[in-house]
Amino acid sequence: MPIELGYVTIPVPSVAHAKAFFGVLFGWDFQQTGEGAAHIGNTKLPFGFSTGGPVDYSMLYFKVTDIKAAVAKLGAFGGSAGDVSQSPSGLSAICKDDQGTAFSLWQPAPGFDA
Repeated sequence: MPIELGYVTIPVPSVAHAKAFFGVLFGWDFQQTGEGAAHIGNTKLPFGFSTGGPVDYSMLYFKVTDIKAAVAKLGAFGGSAGDVSQSPSGLSAICKDDQGTAFSLWQPAPGFDA
């Protein structure tokens, strides 16, 4: 089975402001997922807003079933991965392909595999 896009985060200065603006504009319902983050709960593609980092671009999270195996495979093809981190939504690692393009791998926690 091919790996598919599992999640996207959109960086914003204020999650509360983004929720107020886009909730009315697009009819999105939100679920809070942690400090400085909100998940949009009523869209087909799961995504959300985040704050608190230097990232000034949207981050693509590719959903994998085994993050350790995916990171090892990535390295075998010349890519690189940062440390695997854990959050309520699962395990993730910020990665780069062999040309330096950033993306993330995500192994969902139970209940987040929508």
